[in-house]
Amino acid sequence: MNKDNLVDRLLDENDFSPVTLYDERGGEVSMAQIALIAVDGEPYVLLAPTELLESGETNCLIAFAVSEDGVREVDDPALESEIFREYDRLFLEGKQEG
Repeated sequence: MNKDNLVDRLLDENDFSPVTLYDERGGEVSMAQIALIAVDGEPYVLLAPTELLESGETNCLIAFAVSEDGVREVDDPALESEIFREYDRLFLEGKQEG
């Protein structure tokens, strides 16, 4: 697996290293990988800007769809809600096991 390939890194369940995305002006944004979620068989990642995490912000997760072409922010509120519901379910399930 090519670790320089963003999609490969995001889909690697064992790789939680930060990734760099670019904003609409071309500026770099370092993002922490929080979770890889499947909804209806499609992969999504939850990322958080590392700068906000370092400042103590905890409500900064952004959902991204992952495809061969890269990532794109989820802009469908219903889908976004479904992704976060699945994240919450998996999180609670993990807490019960641990």
